Amino acid sequence: MDWAREMADRLASAKNGEKAVVLATYQHLTGKSVSTLYRIAAKYGLETGRKRRVDKGSLKCGLSDEALHHVSAQIQLSAREVKGVIRPVSVALRSAIKAGVIAQGQVSEARLQAILRERDMGRAALNAPDPSIRMASLHPNHVHIFDASICIQYYLKGEKGLRIMDERDYREKKPANIAKVAKERLLRMILTDHFSHLIFLKYYLVAGENQETTFDFLCSAWQGGGHEKLPFRGVPLYLLMDAGSANVAKPIMNLLRRLEVETPANMPHNPKRQGSAECAQNIVETQFESGLRFEPATSLDQINAWAMDWTAWWNASRIHRRHGQTRTACWLQHIRQEHLRDLPPAEILQALYAAPPQSRIVRQDNTISFNSRIYKVKCIEGIRPGKEVLVERRPYHDPAVAVLYNDETYLIQPIGTMAGGFAADAAIIGQEYKAQPETTVQQVRKINEQLAFGDERGKDAVPFGGEIKMMGRQADEIAAIPMPRRGTPIELARPVEPVQIPIMELLKRLRDAGVAIAPDLNRELRAEYGASIEVRQADEVIRAIAAGEEWRRRSSDALLAEG
Repeated sequence: MDWAREMADRLASAKNGEKAVVLATYQHLTGKSVSTLYRIAAKYGLETGRKRRVDKGSLKCGLSDEALHHVSAQIQLSAREVKGVIRPVSVALRSAIKAGVIAQGQVSEARLQAILRERDMGRAALNAPDPSIRMASLHPNHVHIFDASICIQYYLKGEKGLRIMDERDYREKKPANIAKVAKERLLRMILTDHFSHLIFLKYYLVAGENQETTFDFLCSAWQGGGHEKLPFRGVPLYLLMDAGSANVAKPIMNLLRRLEVETPANMPHNPKRQGSAECAQNIVETQFESGLRFEPATSLDQINAWAMDWTAWWNASRIHRRHGQTRTACWLQHIRQEHLRDLPPAEILQALYAAPPQSRIVRQDNTISFNSRIYKVKCIEGIRPGKEVLVERRPYHDPAVAVLYNDETYLIQPIGTMAGGFAADAAIIGQEYKAQPETTVQQVRKINEQLAFGDERGKDAVPFGGEIKMMGRQADEIAAIPMPRRGTPIELARPVEPVQIPIMELLKRLRDAGVAIAPDLNRELRAEYGASIEVRQADEVIRAIAAGEEWRRRSSDALLAEG
């Protein structure tokens, strides 16, 4: 508005008393009030010089921000996925009054609507779409977008072929009619190249989306050769698609991973990310399928033949607004050899699709065997002999394979062989020495050895220098266990042999008697009596040592004399 900028400049330069004349002039030209003209001028830089009101922004009705958000939340949370907000402000206000958030008579419905509108908290603001960004791809076959849609207008009627449904008979209020054709509905599958917006189209007669149909469609699109005037082919680096059960089935994800196609995660209910394919769906409905009303197809093969014919024509003849070329011309101009990753043969595709990753156990030389080739996996972090890894083919890097370990994927080349079938990296006897890198277990063993024996381990070294005392004292950790009953003595017909006790029992009784057992005393007792000692001798030895007397074994004559 040039007049508004001019008015703002005139008001800014006007002296006292002249502003009223300027405002009167523009009131006559526009029919707007003085306050409205001041607001317009302020948008173009006019400063009135007035001080800001202390209560600017506050509401005379006294509504708090919490009360406004309470009403706005009611309106927002009533929204339906497609229809948007459906709860009126009047109902939300009545609920807020009942809840005690807003006082009765504090604000009218009209004033509340105005406040919500001014603060972007009302119906229009809440129904507005979230901001989005435009996405770009780098070249043809960089990003493909895949989408499927049930084509409810057409069904197969026995030998009569495809027929168009009458919308008055086949609709949501007549589910019985829909059920009649539910087993053979027409599924429209579309793939677009994001860079050129080239479209690939194919139809299937199925009850719904399934992984076998998805596999066939992706292979058909990437294989190419469907029409001589449609040169499109090749496997992309990225594939955008919705997270339907057929799309994220394990065989499909296995196929995409092994073809090295990344599938970035998508936010739920975000069709804009697949906007290129959604646009293509609309193009197909309006530009191709609308013609089936005048010339219905009689079979699935026929409609697919017509679809391929139309696709070749559309891609090569219609100018795309973004790049100003036909889709086919744009794809051909920018495609390079490195962008054309051709699809592997059918038998390899079947294996990539159906075969799960194969398990292998790492051998002692840090190798695994796969498809009659040897692969060294010592480069994998944390690997060691005996560990299990998963292996799968990578057709674009054959004979290299992908090794999956600890949620990481490693591309490993085979090591090859030399004469005699030996591994190419084997050490030649008498000429060289090669050592495997230390595994985590070997490193742990070294640390344990260092801790227990120090820098050098002697021939008869005891771990931890013998500081860990375990033997002879373990029973001290438990309480005495009394025998509950007295035993019955056994009468023997033969002389009773002297009762022997282990030498360790003698040492224990010495300690109980308060005798400190030095290493020298321990050795002398063992040298004198060996592994055991008679109970009678043990008592005598304990008494003698406790009294500081000579305890060594006396002659049998002396013992008899004492007896």
